[in-house]
Amino acid sequence: MNGHPNSSQRYILVVDDDEFLNELFCQFLKNKGFDTHSAYSVAAAMEILKAGTEVDLILLDYQLTDGNGLELLSNINSHTSLQRPPVIMISGNEDAIFLENCFASGVADYIIKPVNLSLLALKVSALINSVAMQRLISQQNAELERFKREAEREESIAKFTYEYLLRQNSESINGVSMWLKSSSSFSGDIALAKVSPGGDLYFLLADATGHGLSAAITVMPVVSIFNSMVAKAFHIEPIVTEINKKLIRDTPQDRFVAAILIQLHQERKEIDVWNGGMPTAYWVHQGEVLQAFRSQHMALGILEEDMFDANVITCDFPGQGTIVAYSDGLIEEVNDTGNPFSSARVAELVKMQDENLQSVLIEALRNYTGRDQYKDDVSICMLEPETIFASCEQQLRDSIGHGFVQEDIGDFSWSVKISGRKIATCEIPPLCNKFLHYLGINQVFCQIVFLVVSEMVSNAIDHGILKLDSSIKDAEGGFSHYFDEREKRLSQLTDLDFIELHLTWQEGEDRPSLEVSVRDSGNGYNFCSTKGTHDLAFSGRGLTLIRNLAQSVEIYPPGNFIKAIIGSS
Repeated sequence: MNGHPNSSQRYILVVDDDEFLNELFCQFLKNKGFDTHSAYSVAAAMEILKAGTEVDLILLDYQLTDGNGLELLSNINSHTSLQRPPVIMISGNEDAIFLENCFASGVADYIIKPVNLSLLALKVSALINSVAMQRLISQQNAELERFKREAEREESIAKFTYEYLLRQNSESINGVSMWLKSSSSFSGDIALAKVSPGGDLYFLLADATGHGLSAAITVMPVVSIFNSMVAKAFHIEPIVTEINKKLIRDTPQDRFVAAILIQLHQERKEIDVWNGGMPTAYWVHQGEVLQAFRSQHMALGILEEDMFDANVITCDFPGQGTIVAYSDGLIEEVNDTGNPFSSARVAELVKMQDENLQSVLIEALRNYTGRDQYKDDVSICMLEPETIFASCEQQLRDSIGHGFVQEDIGDFSWSVKISGRKIATCEIPPLCNKFLHYLGINQVFCQIVFLVVSEMVSNAIDHGILKLDSSIKDAEGGFSHYFDEREKRLSQLTDLDFIELHLTWQEGEDRPSLEVSVRDSGNGYNFCSTKGTHDLAFSGRGLTLIRNLAQSVEIYPPGNFIKAIIGSS
């Protein structure tokens, strides 16, 4: 009989050359609920075991016709492939040395003849239960070990993916220094810095609820939205609005993300800050706090869209100083007496130390706690606006000066027209970028085209089709009102409303060039002609930026058609 028909059956091999006793033991054990196999010799018992018959316990008479019980045990032990069930030896020999030899050979228990059947039943039940428990423990240990290996493998893959995504979504920028100390394999703190196509610096420091993988998963939507919206040069107000909306919709109610977002405007030399649930960030110069950016908002992922406040603090940049931002892991870490590092201690160090402030804070925390492994994730980041502005300006200048396209692309034209409510969800700039990449056009040149197309399309929609006035943003709460009004007007679009983009590539005699034109269904702008170019009521520095990136820019009456020529070098 091979295997257990069900988990409740237990099989006992009775080995005794006395047929009467063998039958007696078998019948008695069956009455106790066990199944039995009979063997009358060492050889017969070996055959049963070699055949793979399921045996949970061996009831073994010492003296057999072709040997003894110890010889059977020796034979079993010599075959590594055979199972080794526990053995109860039956013998009339009570000699102490003999008993020691039996137990040394692997006997689990011993019964003196004449056999007391009640005692036999108790010993058999105890051994069977012990074996069953050991098997269960062994199976559970094997399962736990398998689970552990699988968990370690999955954690390794997850950590690689997590760190890869963070590396892909952040840039190394002069003037930005980020120090993060994770309390586990995964960090609930993230720090990202990216430069927009227009040369603005965007910085994000976020701290998700909890620790480890669950916290890391919570911040991943923050990373993807931040990255994609910075690439499209959105202001930080719509960025935090979209992040909050995503977290409300796609994460559990008890999950939220404290965050501070900073945007350094390259051309206007302004600094915008949104702080939701993070410790106070300081703008400091030579020990003097020029500005304290305190949290004025709830953390992301708590308030519904109609209650969420995306307004920022805006201040001019005087050309000096450093911004320090940190997570609450710094101020909440305690020493041996249970006292936290505290925000007051941070403020004191900020006022005392200007140079190497990040290193000073890191060392102060280590000295205060007496350790360098902390209970919470700790992040300390420094921004030097003056260095950042210079770096971003150089990066944009390099992009403009070194864009190029392979000479063998060949002439082509490409256009797309979108009308009605589809305009609200149009992704014309990314679609254009994807098409240019498909043709094998250089990444740097694609970035320039993407920036030009983004500015053209954005202004054609907002100021041409939707007839929005940029001056709305200047009032208190203007950005919020602007975007609310934008959503309202987008919902009222009809099939008569349209936007059209056209690209024409020409190799030319001197060097290749790309003609980019955008037409919209709006009534046009009031404009005046100056040396073949015209000023638009473009939002922010839109037209100025396009002119910096293109060889020529023309706006045609009545002002709803703009064309730019971008040359390669």
